[in-house]
Amino acid sequence: MDDINHFDELWGNGDVREPSLSPLSPQDLHRIVSSRVRRERRIVSQFVWAAVLYQIVLYSFLTHVMVRRWGDERILLLCLSGVALYIPITAALIRRVRALCRPISSMVGSQISDILHNVENEYARLADFYKFKKRVDWIGVPVSCAIIVVVTFSLFVKGGVMGNPSGSVVVFLLWLGMSLIAILAENKKRFLSPLRHLELVLSDLRNLDR
Repeated sequence: MDDINHFDELWGNGDVREPSLSPLSPQDLHRIVSSRVRRERRIVSQFVWAAVLYQIVLYSFLTHVMVRRWGDERILLLCLSGVALYIPITAALIRRVRALCRPISSMVGSQISDILHNVENEYARLADFYKFKKRVDWIGVPVSCAIIVVVTFSLFVKGGVMGNPSGSVVVFLLWLGMSLIAILAENKKRFLSPLRHLELVLSDLRNLDR
């Protein structure tokens, strides 16, 4: 068991490169690989919860504005338009999250080739979700920034967006720029790093399967 723990520590640090696991049983290998896969999935799931929270905050903000400014047709139309634009993004996110959160298949007693196939499927699932996220970022982030800027200017700035075109554009670009910086850091931590770690796992399993 000490050997297994030592190997798991080395693997977690990315120090394993040579096929030195041949003495391990499939059950031991299953426990190590499953632990590693769950660890990377937990990192990705942190984005999922943050995305869900962001959706709740956005819809709550628009609902709050509609209730407070009930009777103001212009504000109501802006808020309803924002909700209508974002609903397809929310629906697509929910579908992808369901696919991402499917339980990890059991590998106890499996051969190395079966464990390898399972990890390949998990890697493909995470990579597919990351591609989806990047597509959504290009659409959802500008849309949400525009919604917030338009509604905020309509509520708190005299003349709204039409009366302050330069100011609204500057605020929109600043908000968008800060959002993009945060997204790049998030992608590196929540997706690129877990995917690279799973690539190391796959590389070691392929060496063992030769």
